Amino acid sequence: MAARSPDETVSPPGDESGTQALGEFLVDDLMRRILTGDVPVGSWLRHNSVAEHYGVSRTPVREALRVLHAQGIVTIAPHRGARVNGHSARDVRELGAVRGELEGMAAHLAADRIDDAGLARLGSAWTAYEEAVAAAGPDADAAALWSTANEEFHSTIVTASGNEQLATTIADVSRRLPRNAAYAVYAGSSRLLRRNAEQHARIAEAITAGDADGARVAMRDHVVSSAEAMARWIEDGHGRSS
Repeated sequence: MAARSPDETVSPPGDESGTQALGEFLVDDLMRRILTGDVPVGSWLRHNSVAEHYGVSRTPVREALRVLHAQGIVTIAPHRGARVNGHSARDVRELGAVRGELEGMAAHLAADRIDDAGLARLGSAWTAYEEAVAAAGPDADAAALWSTANEEFHSTIVTASGNEQLATTIADVSRRLPRNAAYAVYAGSSRLLRRNAEQHARIAEAITAGDADGARVAMRDHVVSSAEAMARWIEDGHGRSS
């Protein structure tokens, strides 16, 4: 793994965030990079190289790789590092189905429970997402803008659901299938980006109207659709080592 470049779209939290936050960041970002093919299936993650890339010590790297090993994403070999197994298209579809049901439940609850402050936040998140879609492109800045807007949109809905156990469960599943990994699929297709934006609009409209059942269906279909696009992308061989 190469050293960090100046255009890296994400950076680890500072020391003040604590070891746990740093470890979670490394798990999430390594998973994202594996799913998008930035770290190819079959490659090796060496502790020293990963630590250098993120500018951190080996300790949080070791813990992050242990988590990924427990999830079956990498296989740790003593004195060698971790070999990347990645997700199959089937894995992505199955995780998408699970996350779709969970986020659908969050949208259902949000439609019933969201207050004025939550609606304002949802409106702002939706506007930011529309702007990110309009500015979409292959460069790192566009990817970061889309990822931030997409995460804010989904997290606003999960927060508005008012169910902490559901939020924790969604976070756990999302570590195995990060929402923002899908940008690698969408970046080269204005059609897919527009379809994604239309799905967000249906979700936001249903929640705003208090249509709990409609919000559940719209969110579930959106998440499953995104997972299907990524699964097909994997099946087409994108991001795999040659």
